Amino acid sequence: TFTVIQEGKESKTVENNFFLTVVPIVQHTSDVFVSDFPKLNRDLDTRVPNHDALKRELSKAGTAGWTLEDRLADLNLLIYLSDYLDKENDLPRICTSIVNREIPLDDGYKLIIKSLAGLEGSY
Repeated sequence: TFTVIQEGKESKTVENNFFLTVVPIVQHTSDVFVSDFPKLNRDLDTRVPNHDALKRELSKAGTAGWTLEDRLADLNLLIYLSDYLDKENDLPRICTSIVNREIPLDDGYKLIIKSLAGLEGSY
């Protein structure tokens, strides 16, 4: 058994709530990552992750200064792509190109991803 000092008094038991603390949620924006793709774990988000949503996101590449790597820098989009690409080989290489823009994304991956989205001229 143990004895703890809780609020200045010895106690044999400790309530779980004693260890909880309220942490405020701080909204932020990122210069590197985007978050426009539909989220799987949000009940209030009525959009569904599908090929149409993928096409909508990737079609923004080449506009307003966005590159394909910029649009791929979305965690939920990458999770969606993980259903179609190899998690051991493909996704690490794609993520490396997203994080380090000096490493170009292979043209083969661009072709595969654009084909999944159904973008014209990709195949």
